[in-house]
Amino acid sequence: MLFIAPADLGETVLATGALAHVLGPGDELTALAGAEAAPLFRAAPAAPAARVRVPERGGVSWALAALVAGKRFDAAIDARGGWLGRLAPTTRTLSLSPPQMLRHRVEDWGEAAGAGRALAPTIWLDEAAREAAARTVGEARQILVLAPGGSDEAKRWPAERFAAVARRLASGAMDNATVLILGAAERDDEVTRSIAQSLDADGVIARGVGAGLDLLAAGAVMERATLVIGNDNALTHIAAALGAPTLTLFGPTDERVRAPYGPRARTLRGRALDELGDAPYLDAGAAMEDVSIDAVESAAIEQLHAGGLR
Repeated sequence: MLFIAPADLGETVLATGALAHVLGPGDELTALAGAEAAPLFRAAPAAPAARVRVPERGGVSWALAALVAGKRFDAAIDARGGWLGRLAPTTRTLSLSPPQMLRHRVEDWGEAAGAGRALAPTIWLDEAAREAAARTVGEARQILVLAPGGSDEAKRWPAERFAAVARRLASGAMDNATVLILGAAERDDEVTRSIAQSLDADGVIARGVGAGLDLLAAGAVMERATLVIGNDNALTHIAAALGAPTLTLFGPTDERVRAPYGPRARTLRGRALDELGDAPYLDAGAAMEDVSIDAVESAAIEQLHAGGLR
Protein backbone atom coordinates (compact mmCIF):
# COMPACT_ATOMS: atom_id res chain seq x y z
CA MET A 1 0.00 0.00 0.00
CA LEU A 2 1.28 3.43 -0.99
CA PHE A 3 -0.03 6.64 0.57
CA ILE A 4 0.99 9.92 -1.07
CA ALA A 5 0.29 12.70 1.43
CA PRO A 6 -0.86 16.13 0.26
CA ALA A 7 1.27 19.19 0.97
CA ASP A 8 -1.41 20.62 3.29
CA LEU A 9 -1.28 19.06 6.78
CA GLY A 10 -5.00 19.50 7.42
CA GLU A 11 -5.84 17.75 4.15
CA THR A 12 -3.44 14.98 5.16
CA VAL A 13 -5.43 14.38 8.35
CA LEU A 14 -8.72 14.38 6.43
CA ALA A 15 -7.34 11.68 4.10
CA THR A 16 -6.39 9.30 6.93
CA GLY A 17 -9.93 7.93 7.08
CA ALA A 18 -9.54 6.55 3.58
CA LEU A 19 -6.20 5.04 4.54
CA ALA A 20 -7.68 3.40 7.64
CA HIS A 21 -10.54 2.02 5.53
CA VAL A 22 -8.32 0.17 3.07
CA LEU A 23 -5.31 -0.66 5.27
CA GLY A 24 -5.21 -4.09 6.86
CA PRO A 25 -3.05 -5.02 9.87
CA GLY A 26 -0.82 -7.26 7.76
CA ASP A 27 -0.37 -4.82 4.89
CA GLU A 28 2.95 -3.22 4.12
CA LEU A 29 2.48 0.53 4.12
CA THR A 30 4.73 3.06 2.47
CA ALA A 31 3.83 6.69 3.15
CA LEU A 32 5.38 9.51 1.16
CA ALA A 33 4.99 12.56 3.41
CA GLY A 34 6.75 15.73 4.49
CA ALA A 35 8.76 15.92 7.70
CA GLU A 36 5.92 17.43 9.79
CA ALA A 37 3.32 14.90 8.57
CA ALA A 38 5.53 11.81 8.80
CA PRO A 39 4.88 11.01 12.53
CA LEU A 40 1.16 10.59 11.81
CA PHE A 41 1.87 7.29 10.08
CA ARG A 42 4.42 5.67 12.35
CA ALA A 43 1.83 3.82 14.44
CA ALA A 44 -0.50 2.81 11.59
CA PRO A 45 -1.57 -0.86 11.89
CA ALA A 46 0.71 -2.16 9.16
CA ALA A 47 3.32 -4.87 8.88
CA PRO A 48 6.80 -4.23 10.30
CA ALA A 49 7.98 -3.33 6.81
CA ALA A 50 5.92 -0.13 7.01
CA ARG A 51 8.04 2.93 6.35
CA VAL A 52 7.70 6.64 5.86
CA ARG A 53 9.74 8.44 3.24
CA VAL A 54 10.34 12.15 3.78
CA PRO A 55 11.28 13.88 0.52
CA GLU A 56 13.71 16.73 0.65
CA ARG A 57 12.32 20.14 -0.15
CA GLY A 58 11.51 20.27 -3.82
CA GLY A 59 12.48 16.64 -4.27
CA VAL A 60 9.10 14.90 -4.22
CA SER A 61 9.35 13.45 -7.72
CA TRP A 62 12.83 12.09 -7.12
CA ALA A 63 11.75 10.66 -3.77
CA LEU A 64 8.88 8.84 -5.44
CA ALA A 65 11.14 7.56 -8.21
CA ALA A 66 13.58 6.14 -5.66
CA LEU A 67 10.73 4.78 -3.59
CA VAL A 68 9.02 2.78 -6.29
CA ALA A 69 12.06 1.64 -8.25
CA GLY A 70 11.57 -2.04 -9.06
CA LYS A 71 8.38 -2.28 -6.98
CA ARG A 72 4.68 -2.51 -7.74
CA PHE A 73 2.03 -1.63 -5.17
CA ASP A 74 -1.31 -3.39 -4.78
CA ALA A 75 -3.04 -0.08 -4.11
CA ALA A 76 -2.21 3.59 -3.73
CA ILE A 77 -4.06 6.46 -2.10
CA ASP A 78 -3.08 9.60 -3.97
CA ALA A 79 -4.10 12.39 -1.62
CA ARG A 80 -1.80 14.87 -3.33
CA GLY A 81 -3.41 14.71 -6.76
CA GLY A 82 -1.86 15.67 -10.07
CA TRP A 83 0.73 13.85 -12.12
CA LEU A 84 2.70 12.41 -9.20
CA GLY A 85 0.17 9.74 -8.32
CA ARG A 86 -0.24 8.76 -11.93
CA LEU A 87 3.43 7.75 -12.04
CA ALA A 88 3.14 5.30 -9.15
CA PRO A 89 3.21 1.65 -10.32
CA THR A 90 0.03 0.32 -8.74
CA THR A 91 -2.88 -1.96 -9.55
CA ARG A 92 -5.46 0.43 -8.08
CA THR A 93 -5.32 4.13 -7.23
CA LEU A 94 -7.77 5.98 -4.99
CA SER A 95 -7.91 9.73 -5.51
CA LEU A 96 -10.42 12.54 -5.32
CA SER A 97 -12.40 13.52 -8.39
CA PRO A 98 -13.39 17.14 -8.99
CA PRO A 99 -16.35 17.74 -6.63
CA GLN A 100 -19.79 17.65 -8.22
CA MET A 101 -21.54 19.01 -5.14
CA LEU A 102 -20.77 20.95 -1.98
CA ARG A 103 -19.90 18.42 0.71
CA HIS A 104 -17.24 17.64 3.27
CA ARG A 105 -13.93 16.14 2.24
CA VAL A 106 -14.52 12.99 4.31
CA GLU A 107 -17.59 12.32 2.18
CA ASP A 108 -15.47 12.72 -0.97
CA TRP A 109 -13.00 10.19 0.41
CA GLY A 110 -15.85 7.84 1.28
CA GLU A 111 -16.99 7.89 -2.33
CA ALA A 112 -13.44 7.47 -3.68
CA ALA A 113 -12.91 4.40 -1.48
CA GLY A 114 -16.31 2.92 -2.31
CA ALA A 115 -17.26 2.98 1.37
CA GLY A 116 -20.78 4.32 0.94
CA ARG A 117 -20.29 6.62 3.94
CA ALA A 118 -18.12 9.45 5.22
CA LEU A 119 -14.69 8.21 6.31
CA ALA A 120 -13.80 9.97 9.54
CA PRO A 121 -10.08 10.74 10.03
CA THR A 122 -8.05 8.28 12.07
CA ILE A 123 -5.06 9.17 14.24
CA TRP A 124 -2.99 6.23 15.48
CA LEU A 125 -1.31 7.17 18.77
CA ASP A 126 1.62 5.19 20.13
CA GLU A 127 3.21 4.92 23.56
CA ALA A 128 5.97 7.37 22.65
CA ALA A 129 3.35 10.02 21.87
CA ARG A 130 1.42 9.37 25.07
CA GLU A 131 4.59 9.46 27.18
CA ALA A 132 5.59 12.79 25.64
CA ALA A 133 2.08 14.10 26.34
CA ALA A 134 2.25 12.98 29.97
CA ARG A 135 5.53 14.85 30.45
CA THR A 136 4.07 17.96 28.83
CA VAL A 137 0.78 17.98 30.75
CA GLY A 138 2.24 17.05 34.13
CA GLU A 139 -0.28 17.30 36.97
CA ALA A 140 -2.64 19.70 35.20
CA ARG A 141 -6.29 18.76 35.64
CA GLN A 142 -7.94 21.35 33.40
CA ILE A 143 -6.16 22.00 30.13
CA LEU A 144 -6.96 24.69 27.60
CA VAL A 145 -5.04 24.11 24.37
CA LEU A 146 -4.56 26.95 21.90
CA ALA A 147 -3.52 26.21 18.32
CA PRO A 148 -2.88 29.70 16.89
CA GLY A 149 -0.59 28.77 13.98
CA GLY A 150 -1.00 27.73 10.38
CA SER A 151 0.76 27.84 7.06
CA ASP A 152 -1.47 30.61 5.66
CA GLU A 153 -1.38 33.92 7.50
CA ALA A 154 -4.82 34.82 6.17
CA LYS A 155 -6.30 31.88 8.12
CA ARG A 156 -4.80 32.94 11.47
CA TRP A 157 -6.84 34.70 14.13
CA PRO A 158 -4.78 37.51 15.74
CA ALA A 159 -2.47 36.24 18.48
CA GLU A 160 -3.57 38.90 20.95
CA ARG A 161 -7.16 37.69 20.65
CA PHE A 162 -6.14 34.13 21.48
CA ALA A 163 -4.42 35.51 24.58
CA ALA A 164 -7.50 37.56 25.52
CA VAL A 165 -9.84 34.57 25.29
CA ALA A 166 -7.43 32.42 27.30
CA ARG A 167 -7.31 35.08 30.05
CA ARG A 168 -11.09 35.19 30.25
CA LEU A 169 -11.54 31.41 30.32
CA ALA A 170 -8.70 30.79 32.80
CA SER A 171 -10.23 33.27 35.23
CA GLY A 172 -13.83 32.24 34.57
CA ALA A 173 -15.36 29.10 33.07
CA MET A 174 -12.03 27.24 33.24
CA ASP A 175 -10.77 28.74 36.48
CA ASN A 176 -7.05 28.03 37.05
CA ALA A 177 -6.74 25.94 33.91
CA THR A 178 -3.28 25.34 32.47
CA VAL A 179 -2.97 26.90 29.02
CA LEU A 180 -0.81 25.06 26.50
CA ILE A 181 -0.05 26.80 23.21
CA LEU A 182 0.82 24.25 20.52
CA GLY A 183 2.44 24.69 17.14
CA ALA A 184 2.42 22.29 14.20
CA ALA A 185 5.79 23.33 12.78
CA GLU A 186 8.74 25.62 13.43
CA ARG A 187 6.91 28.44 11.67
CA ASP A 188 4.51 28.55 14.64
CA ASP A 189 7.21 28.96 17.31
CA GLU A 190 7.10 32.75 17.40
CA VAL A 191 3.34 33.01 17.88
CA THR A 192 3.20 30.26 20.52
CA ARG A 193 6.01 31.95 22.43
CA SER A 194 4.47 35.42 22.26
CA ILE A 195 1.06 34.23 23.52
CA ALA A 196 2.67 32.28 26.38
CA GLN A 197 4.72 35.31 27.43
CA SER A 198 1.66 37.56 27.32
CA LEU A 199 -0.37 35.20 29.50
CA ASP A 200 2.50 34.56 31.89
CA ALA A 201 2.88 38.30 32.45
CA ASP A 202 -0.75 38.37 33.62
CA GLY A 203 -0.35 35.46 36.01
CA VAL A 204 -2.05 32.86 33.81
CA ILE A 205 -0.39 29.44 33.93
CA ALA A 206 0.71 29.06 30.32
CA ARG A 207 3.40 27.34 28.33
CA GLY A 208 4.31 27.56 24.67
CA VAL A 209 5.02 24.11 23.25
CA GLY A 210 6.59 24.47 19.83
CA ALA A 211 9.08 22.25 18.08
CA GLY A 212 9.48 20.04 21.17
CA LEU A 213 6.47 17.92 20.17
CA ASP A 214 5.77 16.24 16.85
CA LEU A 215 2.19 16.07 15.55
CA LEU A 216 1.51 12.68 17.10
CA ALA A 217 2.66 13.79 20.56
CA ALA A 218 0.67 17.01 20.16
CA GLY A 219 -2.34 14.83 19.37
CA ALA A 220 -1.83 12.88 22.59
CA VAL A 221 -1.75 16.19 24.50
CA MET A 222 -4.99 17.34 22.89
CA GLU A 223 -6.63 14.01 23.60
CA ARG A 224 -6.32 15.00 27.30
CA ALA A 225 -7.53 18.58 26.77
CA THR A 226 -10.62 20.05 28.38
CA LEU A 227 -10.97 22.30 25.32
CA VAL A 228 -8.99 23.04 22.15
CA ILE A 229 -9.34 26.40 20.35
CA GLY A 230 -7.47 27.03 17.14
CA ASN A 231 -7.37 28.07 13.52
CA ASP A 232 -8.08 25.83 10.54
CA ASN A 233 -4.81 23.93 10.82
CA ALA A 234 -3.44 20.43 11.33
CA LEU A 235 -3.75 20.58 15.11
CA THR A 236 -7.48 21.27 15.21
CA HIS A 237 -8.02 18.51 12.64
CA ILE A 238 -6.07 16.08 14.82
CA ALA A 239 -7.82 17.19 18.02
CA ALA A 240 -11.26 16.71 16.46
CA ALA A 241 -10.33 13.30 15.08
CA LEU A 242 -9.26 12.20 18.55
CA GLY A 243 -12.58 13.29 20.05
CA ALA A 244 -11.35 16.34 21.94
CA PRO A 245 -13.81 19.26 22.35
CA THR A 246 -12.53 21.44 19.52
CA LEU A 247 -13.52 24.95 18.46
CA THR A 248 -12.04 25.95 15.09
CA LEU A 249 -12.09 29.52 13.81
CA PHE A 250 -12.71 30.02 10.10
CA GLY A 251 -12.34 32.99 7.76
CA PRO A 252 -11.47 32.70 4.07
CA THR A 253 -11.86 28.90 3.80
CA ASP A 254 -15.09 26.91 3.66
CA GLU A 255 -15.85 24.92 6.79
CA ARG A 256 -18.57 23.02 4.94
CA VAL A 257 -15.78 21.34 2.96
CA ARG A 258 -12.85 21.09 5.35
CA ALA A 259 -13.96 21.64 8.93
CA PRO A 260 -12.16 19.46 11.49
CA TYR A 261 -14.23 16.28 11.70
CA GLY A 262 -15.07 14.62 15.00
CA PRO A 263 -17.83 13.96 17.53
CA ARG A 264 -17.14 17.11 19.58
CA ALA A 265 -15.96 19.50 16.90
CA ARG A 266 -17.51 22.91 16.29
CA THR A 267 -16.63 25.78 13.96
CA LEU A 268 -17.09 29.54 14.27
CA ARG A 269 -16.77 32.35 11.77
CA GLY A 270 -17.54 36.04 11.58
CA ARG A 271 -19.25 36.96 8.34
CA ALA A 272 -20.80 34.19 6.25
CA LEU A 273 -18.93 33.13 3.13
CA ASP A 274 -21.64 34.48 0.84
CA GLU A 275 -21.29 37.89 2.50
CA LEU A 276 -17.56 37.81 1.89
CA GLY A 277 -18.19 36.87 -1.73
CA ASP A 278 -20.54 39.82 -2.21
CA ALA A 279 -17.83 42.28 -1.11
CA PRO A 280 -16.05 44.28 -3.87
CA TYR A 281 -12.90 42.32 -3.06
CA LEU A 282 -12.05 39.53 -0.67
CA ASP A 283 -9.68 40.63 2.04
CA ALA A 284 -8.84 37.18 3.39
CA GLY A 285 -7.10 38.56 6.46
CA ALA A 286 -10.11 40.70 7.35
CA ALA A 287 -12.28 37.57 7.34
CA MET A 288 -10.48 36.42 10.50
CA GLU A 289 -10.70 39.90 12.01
CA ASP A 290 -14.49 39.52 11.85
CA VAL A 291 -14.33 36.80 14.52
CA SER A 292 -14.76 38.61 17.84
CA ILE A 293 -13.27 37.73 21.23
CA ASP A 294 -16.75 37.76 22.76
CA ALA A 295 -18.05 35.30 20.17
CA VAL A 296 -15.18 32.89 20.75
CA GLU A 297 -15.57 33.04 24.53
CA SER A 298 -19.30 32.42 24.25
CA ALA A 299 -18.84 29.49 21.85
CA ALA A 300 -16.14 28.01 24.09
CA ILE A 301 -18.41 28.15 27.16
CA GLU A 302 -21.28 26.60 25.21
CA GLN A 303 -18.98 23.79 24.15
CA LEU A 304 -17.86 23.18 27.70
CA HIS A 305 -21.49 22.93 28.83
CA ALA A 306 -22.49 20.72 25.90
CA GLY A 307 -19.82 18.22 26.81
CA GLY A 308 -20.84 18.15 30.46
CA LEU A 309 -17.40 19.48 31.33
CA ARG A 310 -18.63 22.36 33.52
